[in-house]
Amino acid sequence: MTTATTNTLAERDLTSAIPAPRDSLAPAPPPANRVWSVRDKGLVVVVSLIAYAMFIAVFVVQQKNLLLRDFDEIQQSVEIDGLLKQVDGAIFQSVMATYANIDALDRGALMQRIQFHYHTLVTKHAELGARAPQYNLNLASVNAALSLAEVEPSRINLNQLAQALLKAKGEFAQIIEQAQQSRKQMTENYRKLGDSMVMTALLLGMLGLALLGALTVLFFRRLKEDLHTLRIRAMDIVNGYRDAPLPISRHDEVGQLMIAINNMASTLDTREKELMMERQKYFHQEKMAAIGTLAAGVAHEIGNPIAAISGIAQDMAERRNANCDIALCQPCRPDLIHIQTQRIASITREISEFASHQTVEPQLLDLNGLLRSASALMRYDKRSRRIALNFNLDSQLPAFYGVADQATQVIMNLLVNAMDALEEVFDRPPSITIATRAQNGQVRLSIEDNGCGMDSATLARVFEAFFTTKAVGHGTGLGLSLCYSIMQKNGGSISIDSTLGRGTCVQALFPTTEAAYNEMKAL
Repeated sequence: MTTATTNTLAERDLTSAIPAPRDSLAPAPPPANRVWSVRDKGLVVVVSLIAYAMFIAVFVVQQKNLLLRDFDEIQQSVEIDGLLKQVDGAIFQSVMATYANIDALDRGALMQRIQFHYHTLVTKHAELGARAPQYNLNLASVNAALSLAEVEPSRINLNQLAQALLKAKGEFAQIIEQAQQSRKQMTENYRKLGDSMVMTALLLGMLGLALLGALTVLFFRRLKEDLHTLRIRAMDIVNGYRDAPLPISRHDEVGQLMIAINNMASTLDTREKELMMERQKYFHQEKMAAIGTLAAGVAHEIGNPIAAISGIAQDMAERRNANCDIALCQPCRPDLIHIQTQRIASITREISEFASHQTVEPQLLDLNGLLRSASALMRYDKRSRRIALNFNLDSQLPAFYGVADQATQVIMNLLVNAMDALEEVFDRPPSITIATRAQNGQVRLSIEDNGCGMDSATLARVFEAFFTTKAVGHGTGLGLSLCYSIMQKNGGSISIDSTLGRGTCVQALFPTTEAAYNEMKAL
């Protein structure tokens, strides 16, 4: 099988091995404040338009009532004007009857005509007084003159009656002029009120349309800008953007879409980090398998020469002890050759045992044995040459339940981090202390160094994926995050205590039973 095919199958297996988070892209719960959907906003606009139209309608009806009132007043003034003209005509008829017949011989008939016209005047005046009391005419002087004329219809009395009627007509002429001026003023007010109502209604309608148009333009412009921002952010997410989320500036469907875009970016970031950590686990397994294959090959290739050298050394020792002259054989030291060949064989055996294929199924494991194997391999790292490695292992330590390869990966990552922390320490002897003990039904591993330590800000982010304080090219920031993920998925826990400038202590707890493993893993 080719390398490309192998990698493709590995990626497929790796992707399928990661459990997909349920409802990872589900819409976030609505914010605490009121969510105004686009439909709600449309309803608000419609209700506002209806309310505004009703306001204009009420205004128009109110102005119409005022116009009708003024029209009624004008109509009444026209009717009163007719009465005024009738009264004026009655006065005129009375005056004409008096002056035209003042020299008549039949005074009785003259007085009857005058009384007839005056009776008409009084009747119309009474009707006018009932309709418009403000236009009441004082007829006291006319009544007095008429009474004298009725008693003594002499020329003098008739002249006085005629003068009283003329005076009354003059006064009534002023009343008529006043009434006309009043009607003219009412007509002008009626026209102004009508013009004002029409202009006000027109302005209110135009103002409402302008306000609606402005709000519509603002709404759709902001909607366009927000949708453009969402489109750009979606393209950025496709291209790998995973930084700050979009600020939520709306509380409608577009705002919910912003929340969904942010959730999508966060979920993709989490998934990518999980995939990266799973790849690291897979690559570790592949690396261990490659080391195992290499170690097996090396052991096979050098095993026979070492066995031959060891056999020759053993034969030399036997010959020397059997029949060789001690004086001649004293410089020969085949035992040293034998010791070194045994040492080489032991090293190759340790590498082969460490890198041998481990099952991925959880089982009972010896933590002390895994620590010794991992530490033996780490001793060949050049960074460990100046570091004192101290063991404080509990000889009665119970077995823990887990996956051997993943536990080894955790141990190696913690030892590498401890050695990295000791690289810049020169004011004190660098050391790493590895301790194990049983604790509350669990197995505790602690790896403590006296290195540079961490401040509180760094310690708070130490398990964050891709967070690292190492220089570029010296770390990916996945070591401790991977350890945390492995411990969580294998029913354990991990914690770190560190003091800047003094050192760091990492503690990991492993379950000792399958039930505890499953219970912790389910949390």
